[in-house]
Amino acid sequence: MDEAVFQSRLKVGIGDSDLWKLRKKTAFLTTQAFSLVGQALRSRTDLTNDDSEAILAMGTLLQMAGELGFAASRMLSGKEHYAGCALLRQIVEIEYLTWTFKEGHGSVTDWLNSTHEERMRVFSPRQLRSNSKGRFLFKDYQDHCEQGGHPVPRGIPLLGGQEIGMAQVMLVDLLTHCWRTWDQVCQWFIKLDNAHEIGFPSAGAKISYWFNEWGTQDPIYALMIESKPDPATDQQSR
Repeated sequence: MDEAVFQSRLKVGIGDSDLWKLRKKTAFLTTQAFSLVGQALRSRTDLTNDDSEAILAMGTLLQMAGELGFAASRMLSGKEHYAGCALLRQIVEIEYLTWTFKEGHGSVTDWLNSTHEERMRVFSPRQLRSNSKGRFLFKDYQDHCEQGGHPVPRGIPLLGGQEIGMAQVMLVDLLTHCWRTWDQVCQWFIKLDNAHEIGFPSAGAKISYWFNEWGTQDPIYALMIESKPDPATDQQSR
């Protein structure tokens, strides 16, 4: 897509207060539900098979994504855009991890029990990008680091809550990363040998519905998928 066309559609896609409210509502609903599902998975004391520790670990990751996502949603919808982008970078790393475990390139139980040295060797963002064979690009991760993950000049426009348009783009990006994380957790879960008997927490029943309802109405999301489609066959690319 021509860069001028992309920028023009991006500017128009920012929308008005109604679209801003939809993004904020969807982000709040889904990330709160992430936390509830994560807590439910972590509280499963009735499981005695080999899946019990893995479910605890995945629940921990999902609760982390929920708490980070809710705070980032509040900041990006308010006036703390730079801080919200810093939290968004953390969610990107959780997406890396959940994809890795869904694809079987690593064990969520090993992650839970890892030492610092093991995490740097096996679960660092660099290593996870290498495992992905191009699905996760260094340029995308670098952009997140420079927009809020590290104190560099590129984050200056996000200070003071003045760039509402830029913050709305980041909120769409947040929702997209959360959606992909959610799909990956669900796909990981259904691959468990006893998934049917274990049962997925009811708190997650509407999450995919909320994402779908938002995705069909947001022009920036449509532009992102058109210009940079998800290489995986997941909820967003269908």
